[in-house]
Amino acid sequence: MSLPEGTYAGISAVPLQDEHPDGTYPFSGRVEVLTGNGSGILIIDKGRVIAAYFRNQTRDFKGKEVIAHLMRSAGDKELNLRYVQYRYTPEQMADAKKICRQEGLCMLESDAESHAVKVQPRASEDEPGGASPKGGLDDALLHRLVSQHGVIAVSVFFEGFPVQSIGEGDFEQVAAMAEDFLRAGKKMAGNLRMGVLDQIILESDQRKCIIAPYGDLYLCLLTDTAVNLGLIRLAIHTIQSELQGRG
Repeated sequence: MSLPEGTYAGISAVPLQDEHPDGTYPFSGRVEVLTGNGSGILIIDKGRVIAAYFRNQTRDFKGKEVIAHLMRSAGDKELNLRYVQYRYTPEQMADAKKICRQEGLCMLESDAESHAVKVQPRASEDEPGGASPKGGLDDALLHRLVSQHGVIAVSVFFEGFPVQSIGEGDFEQVAAMAEDFLRAGKKMAGNLRMGVLDQIILESDQRKCIIAPYGDLYLCLLTDTAVNLGLIRLAIHTIQSELQGRG
């Protein structure tokens, strides 16, 4: 597989944050994923992963299963995860999308054609038998969340970039900030010996933000101030249980 080379944009331990090595945000280009037990690539279009490949000593991973694999491995101290980033021009991105479509690396069917903030994937076509991967990306479950009264947007994210998003919002920024909240929340829960982090709820005078596990990934919900948090938390717990049952 010969992807466009791109322009070197630096090395990062956490990709696609505001503090990007080349000073741009959102990022578009190729990201080489380097670990202690394998390597791969992510194709990022305007801050959102659209295609992925990873290979370790035992097997190859493609598309959505790459994100799930990296998420499951994130706690491995030997992983030593690093990202080498190469910025793409629009022409290089178009070539990369074509190659990824041919190689079967696209995260969702729509990613092979164009970047869209509102994603409506067809799970039955992405996975044999219509089953969703352990890492989530179940469109029907996400639509149930965004249809709740007061919910503005729902995004599934991994290490600061959105993998799938529904609703209206700046999902690149939402995912980047949600990753920061998640990291700080885990540290605080550990320092206070509170146990495993279940949810993070941030409230302001205009919006509410809820962050919660979603399979091997994480959910971030933006809501208005009048939302019934009890009902939203119940809805989140319900789809978490359903997703676990499908795994």
